[in-house]
Amino acid sequence: MLIRVQNESVEISNKLYEFLETDRRRQDAEERSDRRHLSKSSFEMVRLSKEYSSRAFEDAVFHRLDLEKMYEAMKLLTADEQKLIILYYWKNKSMQEIGECLGISKMAVSKRHQKILNKMRATVLKWIAI
Repeated sequence: MLIRVQNESVEISNKLYEFLETDRRRQDAEERSDRRHLSKSSFEMVRLSKEYSSRAFEDAVFHRLDLEKMYEAMKLLTADEQKLIILYYWKNKSMQEIGECLGISKMAVSKRHQKILNKMRATVLKWIAI
C-alpha cells in the first residue's frame, strides 16, 4: 500500500495501513467529540471561572484591607471596649454571657456594643475620607 508522507510516496504493509487508518479515525472521532463537548456554554464556563477567580482574589484583598482598618480602629478603643468586641466577634459569646463576664446587664452590653461600632465606623470613615 502506498501512502504520502511529507509529499513523498512510501510503501507500507496492509496491516500497518489498517492500523494507521484506524488510529486516524479514532483521533478524528475524539476531535469531533471534543468540539461537541466544548460548546459555547463550556467556553463561557471557563471564562466565568477565570473572572470568578479574579473577583475572588480582589474580594480577598479588599477583605484583608478592611480587616487591617478594623484592627487599627480597635487599637483606639479602651481595654474594656476591646474585650467586649473580642468576646462578641471572636469568642462568639452572647450579650448575656458578655454581661455576666463584665458584671453588667445584657442591655448595657447591647448599648456599649452599638456605641463601640459607631466609634469604629466613624474612625474608619475618617481614614477613607483622608
